[in-house]
Amino acid sequence: MTLQVLPPELLEAPKDKIETREPQPYFKPSSLKDGESEEFRLLGCYETGHAIVGWQYASEIEDPKTGDLRFNGYVVTRTHPGQPADISRETDWSKPDRPKIDGTYVKPRRFLAWVATSASRGRLEVLFIEQKSLREQLTEVLQEIEDYTWTDEGLANFSIKISRKGSGLETTYSILPKVRKVPEKIKKEWETQKESIWLPNFFEGKDPFDGRQTEEKGLPAGGTDKRGSYVGTTKSKSKQDEDEAEF
Repeated sequence: MTLQVLPPELLEAPKDKIETREPQPYFKPSSLKDGESEEFRLLGCYETGHAIVGWQYASEIEDPKTGDLRFNGYVVTRTHPGQPADISRETDWSKPDRPKIDGTYVKPRRFLAWVATSASRGRLEVLFIEQKSLREQLTEVLQEIEDYTWTDEGLANFSIKISRKGSGLETTYSILPKVRKVPEKIKKEWETQKESIWLPNFFEGKDPFDGRQTEEKGLPAGGTDKRGSYVGTTKSKSKQDEDEAEF
């Protein structure tokens, strides 16, 4: 018989030890604080499965132990889901215990998701835009086809700087595009990583970073689809004065 000499608690890591984890490869502009900004380069397009438009709603599920409804994550759909049975109720923020309001539901939100490289983190991410104002601003930028062009590989010859100003109901967001030549480093990284991400996986309840799982495709590039979603890509026709930075 082997005796356990040391108390097991002595072998555990100190409780005050701070453990850091790699943040998830998703970015939402709402994570910015007042006065902050982030810069990205868009990669791929609808046709290649690297950009999608859809709807997202918070869902609830019945707790098997208590029978109460509790938050059960987010559900992503291609079209407006209507009022599904599992959609979350609104919260009464006027009361200290923040109860849910029966007979109500949180409205689904439309989003635009696009694969991008982050200037600050230097990695491939999913830019998840839920703000209508940002989607409209980005659409305007993409329509400036003479100024903001794309490489043969489908990489943006420009970056977009997303900024936040204010807080609460006074929050506003803005996009500032800047022409930037794509460095060879990013071209090579994209060539090796582009098959590992497929945003339509969102609609199948799968991880978009697991690559293409089905025969589904993203929305077609160019023109307007039946839901009014638009995206267009134009290849560069001439050399321009560009920033030679590594991003």
